[in-house]
Amino acid sequence: MPPSFYGFVKDRGPVGAEEISTELLRLPELNGDARAHVEKLVEGDPRFRWDATGALRTVDAESLPLDEAPYVVFDVETTGSSAGKGGITEIGAVKVQGGLVVDRFSSLVNPERPIEPFVVRLTGITDRMVSGAPTSSEVMPLFEEFVEGAVVVGHNVHFDCSFVAAARGGEPLPNPILDTLKLSRTLVPGLKRYRLASLVSHFGIRTVPNHRALADAAATAEVFLKLLKLLKSAGVGSVGEAVGLKASRTRVKPQKGHLAEPLPRTPGVYYFVDKDETVLYVGKAKDLKARVRTYFNGGDGRRKIGRLVQEVAEVRYTETETELKALIFEDREIKRLLPRYNRAGRGQKASWFLELDGNEPYPLPKRVPRTEEAREGVVRLGPYRSAGVLDTCVEALGRIFPLRRCDGDAGGEACFYGQMGRCAPCMGMGRDEYREAVMEPLVALLRGEGGEEHLKALVAERGKLAAALEFEGAARLRDLIAGIQRIRLARSIVSAEGVQAVVAPSTEPGVVEVFVLSNGRLVAHGGFEPSDAEGLELFAAEALDGYDDEIVGPRKADEARVVASYLKRQGQPVEAVRLSAAGDLAATVLRVAELAEAAAGDSAGA
Repeated sequence: MPPSFYGFVKDRGPVGAEEISTELLRLPELNGDARAHVEKLVEGDPRFRWDATGALRTVDAESLPLDEAPYVVFDVETTGSSAGKGGITEIGAVKVQGGLVVDRFSSLVNPERPIEPFVVRLTGITDRMVSGAPTSSEVMPLFEEFVEGAVVVGHNVHFDCSFVAAARGGEPLPNPILDTLKLSRTLVPGLKRYRLASLVSHFGIRTVPNHRALADAAATAEVFLKLLKLLKSAGVGSVGEAVGLKASRTRVKPQKGHLAEPLPRTPGVYYFVDKDETVLYVGKAKDLKARVRTYFNGGDGRRKIGRLVQEVAEVRYTETETELKALIFEDREIKRLLPRYNRAGRGQKASWFLELDGNEPYPLPKRVPRTEEAREGVVRLGPYRSAGVLDTCVEALGRIFPLRRCDGDAGGEACFYGQMGRCAPCMGMGRDEYREAVMEPLVALLRGEGGEEHLKALVAERGKLAAALEFEGAARLRDLIAGIQRIRLARSIVSAEGVQAVVAPSTEPGVVEVFVLSNGRLVAHGGFEPSDAEGLELFAAEALDGYDDEIVGPRKADEARVVASYLKRQGQPVEAVRLSAAGDLAATVLRVAELAEAAAGDSAGA
């Protein structure tokens, strides 16, 4: 196959722009503009440098600063056994530059040998799926070009590299290699396990590994970005320094571990206190002893943790019945004590609204800052904290509704989106029809007052993409669906008026949790069996009787956000109902229990 741009420059470099344009690009008549043309091709690519003579050369990736280097994070699925006896069945990779994923590579691979049964059960990849796929000899040249000049990254990466080397006739990749398993053991000491799933959980990453190559590569990439920050905090500046990192280099010496010994293994809130009895930090945990031990085993590599451990003289704690109660109590204690090391707990404000201007012929949902004043005829939803979630939500709404994509002045021809039936003016939709068919159901969807059929359609489309192995598109749809669901959940929990009961399945089998909120504060919380109508009736009556406007003020809205975040992490169906009649609450509890049971059945079937 012809040389790639990178391969041509590496083999001949330093090489002049004229030689590149005539011999590689086959553009012999650029009339002195060869340098400008080549500059456009390599602009922003850290793999290339112009030298003092005006020639182009490639850069050794190990010499690059961590922030500038290109990385390819990859994963392979195999037939089982060792690289010498087995083969690759799937390879997936993401290219990361400047902290962002800029490209992806994914392919099934025909290993030309049977896949072991336990591997089929683990990955879902069958002999039939790979029978028509390209062989490793066809895939490897494409993968080699994808990783050219980049730092190769993986979790337990030497296992994956051994299969790649076997597929390349025993020749290993020439790239610098970083292993997230090795880095995490060095930078995040004290964890019980360092499997990819454990690190995803530790760092709170949403992308979940599932033993498919591209999904696992994407999850590893997010873990790697977290580890990059820890490397920089530890004073590691270049790729070469990271490659040569030894386990003892950045590990904080374990100290003061005796302070964690009296703590119980229960949910609760812990307080780090200095010698002057000043509370330095307040945190929460599902397992108090295990969580606090991580600080004294070296923390997570952040300098702030090292300073905190040096100052702490005592650890106090308060046990709570559940993780959620620990979350709420932590929020209240941070506001009460304002500890010096809890900077993240102060001053967090919901700064964004989602707005539709009804004064326009075809209102479009857009994100606006809280500082912008509301106007007559404008529908405004919020406030919300995350600008990214709102932007994702707006993008998803464009997949659901035929929002205006152009001015409708293309000489009678439909625009690109209009040809797909997704642009109202191009579809001939009038202003009144737009308001009825688009604006009103859109607002109802975001307020949680209807529109579930639209979300179900997106979920079905996501399932089709996943079944067709179009994992990138399926993952994008998953994120768009999650964006809308988070906005609906925030609306139901944080912004709703009156006393609301939010119902969700518990982590305990056969139990449904009920959260009673008003003006952003959690006023009651309990767990019930779905059939316990009498208990629900008593709970509702006590919650309403105990409600006090003076106690439940708008300053407590963060508690509702804590509940919303907790429920979002559970990934279970959630419904909200105005707490006025016990019968309404009982019906909602039964419905959520049925939805949870159906979802569990779907997961088992998958």
